[in-house]
Amino acid sequence: MNILKHLRDHFVPDARNNYTPHVLRHRSLSLFAGLMISVKLLSLFSLDLLPQNQALSSSVSAGNILELTNFSRQAYGLKALQNNVLLEKAAQAKAEDMLKNQYFSHNSPGGALPWDFIKAQGYNYIIAGENLAINFYNSESLENAWMNSPGHKANILNHDFEDIGIGVAQGTYKGNKAILVVQMFGSSADQPIQTKVAYSELKQFASMPSIAVPTPSRIALAAPIIAGSDFKLTNQKTYQVHGYAPEASAIYIVVNNIPQQKLSVVDGEYRGEISLSEGANKITAISFNDQNQASALAKSINIQLDSVAPTVQASVQPVISNGEQQYVVEARAPNNVTKIIATLGDQNIMLQPGANPEIWTGTFVGSSAELQGGLAVKSYDLVGNAKVNVIASFNDSVKSSYGFLAQKDYKVNVLGKNYSIKAINNLYIYFVLFMLTALILAVAVKRKVQHLGLIAHASGMIMVAMLLWLT
Repeated sequence: MNILKHLRDHFVPDARNNYTPHVLRHRSLSLFAGLMISVKLLSLFSLDLLPQNQALSSSVSAGNILELTNFSRQAYGLKALQNNVLLEKAAQAKAEDMLKNQYFSHNSPGGALPWDFIKAQGYNYIIAGENLAINFYNSESLENAWMNSPGHKANILNHDFEDIGIGVAQGTYKGNKAILVVQMFGSSADQPIQTKVAYSELKQFASMPSIAVPTPSRIALAAPIIAGSDFKLTNQKTYQVHGYAPEASAIYIVVNNIPQQKLSVVDGEYRGEISLSEGANKITAISFNDQNQASALAKSINIQLDSVAPTVQASVQPVISNGEQQYVVEARAPNNVTKIIATLGDQNIMLQPGANPEIWTGTFVGSSAELQGGLAVKSYDLVGNAKVNVIASFNDSVKSSYGFLAQKDYKVNVLGKNYSIKAINNLYIYFVLFMLTALILAVAVKRKVQHLGLIAHASGMIMVAMLLWLT
């Protein structure tokens, strides 16, 4: 019964508590305010003390996306794009138009093209492009997704582009909360010329060409010779074939049993270019003279085409070693990878395989203030294919990593344990519900006995909790 009496005194106004529930008294409200502010400061302080949380991802903002886009370009030896106010306005208008009219496409339901938004802002271009994205909650995963899509990557790495504008719109898309991102690229000119690049379509390899081979009158010529080694590994989709065909006037190159190219033979020698398909390519040849006499098939050579860059899965983890803050980069790579380089700002380190040949590691030494910029790994395979994966962005600004409504699922370390920022922010919602319940009871139970100061202070505490939730 004593427990129930105490609960009643805490929540229900009565003569025993002077019609002021204990949870709504000034001392309790001051305690609540101190606890809420302490939790917020501890969360922010933990983010600042633990730069690995900032390094895990950065909020979806025009500034972060621009930084990562230029980081990707610089990794491929391209100059950085300049933010253009007109393109930025065009991209923002397109993002808001997609949200308003509930579509996600380069062309609007009303028939407006990307270039219409660009022209509407007065940006005259000689070449332009557009990338779109939806429902990415950190800039690194967005940049990686674009770089893993041939069409989007082509825009980001297009050496003809000089300017960029980025628009971000948040709202409701088809009943769900969504973030829409628009990248618009261009190179300006005095007058627009209708020359555009493909914006995001995936491109398929062209089918292998084929030609007809005539029926020989008889086999009378010596087999032709294809010069070069019997096997070659390459990442080039074409191959310069060269060889000798005595007494022949023409030669047909056969790739994987498909006659692909007819080449002229001059003084017993032929040269030409053929297309390769991904994987194994068995190349042979048959020659003809002017009397339609043919040779036997040439001894074949094998060309292995590997034009696909290796994909690695990489992560970064903070450690303390000998009192120094370090960041260990770990990459899981397929067995055809020969080299992995991690880049952070102006620092480069070579990752090394360990006992498990699929796991490569390397270490950056320094605090978050010393290690600034985008962190990426670039992997190379046997034939020189290379691929860049953006892992994280180190930033000394807590604000840039701790975004509005905490839409990123960061972790903070409190007393040795990791907690989700989303979970911590939810505490403020629970507190608001708690305070509303106590306030409603205080007002409803004794409607004739009210303390206006109590109501005002409790309402102010609710507003403070809402502000802390929003930041």
